[in-house]
Amino acid sequence: MNIARQLATIMCFAMVAHAMADDFTIADFSIKQGETKTISIELNNTEKSYIAFEFYMTLPEGISISEDESGYLMAELNASRINHHNLEVSLSDGKYHFLCYSGSNEALQGTSGEIISLTVKAADDAAEASGLEGLLFTQKLSDTSEKKVTFDDFTFHVNITKAAEEGMCPHGCLLGDMNQDGILTVTDVMLLLKIISTQ
Repeated sequence: MNIARQLATIMCFAMVAHAMADDFTIADFSIKQGETKTISIELNNTEKSYIAFEFYMTLPEGISISEDESGYLMAELNASRINHHNLEVSLSDGKYHFLCYSGSNEALQGTSGEIISLTVKAADDAAEASGLEGLLFTQKLSDTSEKKVTFDDFTFHVNITKAAEEGMCPHGCLLGDMNQDGILTVTDVMLLLKIISTQ
């Protein structure tokens, strides 16, 4: 019985230590074919203060970081967590490279939450799939003493779902089909007028 209690205690300490460990994370997300959406890269840094970081990221096939009108990758630092920091993002051989630094070696603010807002897009012909893997890797940070710190690789998952067909709602219903019989008729118009008249 004592051994079981000791194992449980060790597991609790391990879970707490992992929860408190500094790391970058991306929450699992779903995206429709052809959809553009914003996701967050979070930095949890309860153990140390950092002045700079870099890491690489891969996204599942069919997903990419969107570009703005000037051709720049759409990634932006969270203004509430930076001190004169700059962010550079580039793509090479299917890997995105992120580099954040401060010219005056100022520390990042806060200890948890979004550090980068990222706009991603699913290709119109992206294959429907669930549990696709993305990866944050080769994570390096410089603390306030300019010592390099590395984080473990982090895997996140992406679901790609089918885009709604033209004239259909995102759940596959025909728009305007008030009685949901699969066709648009005068009955649907009458039902809609009845709803409007009771408002």
